[in-house]
Amino acid sequence: MDLGKTPQEKDRLIQLSMLCLCIGIVSADILIPLGFVIWILYLIPLLMSVWLRHRYAPFFTAWLLTLTILLGSLISGSARANPSDLPDRAVFILMLAIVSLLVWEIKTSYTSLEAEVAERRTAQENLEVLTRTLEERVTLRTRELSEVNEELNRDIAERRRVEAALAMANRKLTLLSQITRHDISNRVFALLVELDAIKDIAGDGPVTEHLEILEKTSLAIQDQIAFTRDYQEIGSQIPVWHQVAMVIREAARHLDHGTAEISVDLDRLEIFADPMIGKVFYNLIHNALRHGGTVTRIAFSYHLSDSALVIICEDDGVGIPADEKQHIFTKGFGRDSGLGLFLIREILSITGISIKETGTEGTGARFEITVPPGDYRIGHTGSGRPPGNNRT
Repeated sequence: MDLGKTPQEKDRLIQLSMLCLCIGIVSADILIPLGFVIWILYLIPLLMSVWLRHRYAPFFTAWLLTLTILLGSLISGSARANPSDLPDRAVFILMLAIVSLLVWEIKTSYTSLEAEVAERRTAQENLEVLTRTLEERVTLRTRELSEVNEELNRDIAERRRVEAALAMANRKLTLLSQITRHDISNRVFALLVELDAIKDIAGDGPVTEHLEILEKTSLAIQDQIAFTRDYQEIGSQIPVWHQVAMVIREAARHLDHGTAEISVDLDRLEIFADPMIGKVFYNLIHNALRHGGTVTRIAFSYHLSDSALVIICEDDGVGIPADEKQHIFTKGFGRDSGLGLFLIREILSITGISIKETGTEGTGARFEITVPPGDYRIGHTGSGRPPGNNRT
C-alpha cells in the first residue's frame, strides 16, 4: 500500500484516513445507536496513530475520539433518551485512555529499540572494517621488523578500545531490553486490572465480549514479552553437559499433566547443549498436553542412527496434520503464540542439534531430536571419556 513518498505525505494520508473513519463511525453512532458495538470501532483510528511520527500522537487521537464520542451523544440526543448512555460513554472513554497509553508505550519503546539496534549494527560494521584494516597493516609491516612491534601494539590497543565500546553497547542494549520488557509488563498488567474492573462495571452487557477480546490480546502481548526474554538468553551462556532424564523430570514437575503418564527411558544419557535445554522439553510436554487432545501417555526414548543419537518424544494424542509438519517450527505458526516450537529449534541449533516431527495424524505426535557425534555420551562416570565423544 502506497502511503506517500515522504514522511509528511504519509502522515497526511494516515490522518485523512483516521478522520474519515471517525466521521463514518460517529455517523453510524448517530443513525444506529448500538452503543459499544459501534464505539469499539474507535479503536481502529487509535491503533493507526502508532504509524504517525509525532511522539504523542496516540494521546492526541484519544482526545479527538473523546470529543467525537461526546459530540455523537449531543447530536443523537441519546443521553436524554437513555440515562445510562453517558456513563457507558465515560467507561469507553476510560478504556480509550488506557489503550492510548499502551500504544504510546509500545511506540516509544520500539523507537528506542530500533535506535539501539542501528547503533549496534554500526558498531559491528566498524569493528569488521577495523579488523580487515588491521590484517592488511600487519601483513605489510612484517617486512620491517623494527616497525612492526610498535604498529602492532598501537593496533591492539585500539582494537581493545573498540571491543570495550562494543561490550558496553551490548550491556546497554541488554539493560534497555530488560527495562523495556519490565515497563511493558507493568503496563499490560495495569491494563488487565483495568479490564477486569471494566468487566465488573459492564456486567453481562454486549461490551463483555469485546472486553474479553482485549484481555486475550493483552495476554498475547505478555506471551510475546516472555518470548523475547527467553530468546535473548539463548547462547548467552556456555553450553554444558546435561543429564537428559533429570532435565525432563524437572520440566514435567512444573506442569500439571493430570492423569497423563510421562515415561522416561533414557538410561544415563547426557547431551552437550545450551543451558536453556530445559525449555525444550518443557515446551514439548506442554504442547502435547495442550494440543494433543486426550493424551494419556508421553514417552521419551532414544536410539543410535549411524554415528548420531536420536531422542524421541511421542504421545498418543491427535497428532499433527501432514500439511502442517513443515511449518510448525516457523515463528508465529500455530493456534497460540506460535513461539514454543520455534524457540525449541533455536535453542537446539546452538550446538548443532536438529529436530523434526515424524508422527502420524490420528495416532499421536512424534518428535525426533538428532544429536551429532561428540555431543552425547551414555553412562559417563566422570573418570573417562566414552568412545566417539570429544566434548569435555
